[in-house]
Amino acid sequence: MLALISAFLWGIAPILDKYALQEVPIYPAIVIRAFGGFLAILAISFVLGQTEFKLSAGILLLLISGAISGAFGMIFYFEALKSIGASRAVPITAIYPMFTAVLSFLLLSEAISARVLLGIAMIILGTILVSEI
Repeated sequence: MLALISAFLWGIAPILDKYALQEVPIYPAIVIRAFGGFLAILAISFVLGQTEFKLSAGILLLLISGAISGAFGMIFYFEALKSIGASRAVPITAIYPMFTAVLSFLLLSEAISARVLLGIAMIILGTILVSEI
């Protein structure tokens, strides 16, 4: 149920983003969106009492992950959202599980089952259909 709620909330965001990009340039839009997320998670962290952490390699990895997905990924996503629209940009950007599966196999030595391979093939087919290649 929690995953469905996440999917629903992530489904709403591109609609709001597309409207916002009609008035706000891409780079300030990303900063404002990230700040909104920061404020929300900060408030939730305080309410739940989960504000302590120790400096570690994990913190560095999270900072790198934030730069990759939260900055660079968002720049390309917003450019796509603005140029091809939400109905095409969102499904195309949703192929990231395919990249995660392949990179998990290569970097983490995780097995890729026949079901995962079938899923990857379906992702590729779906992307071709949505992108109108």
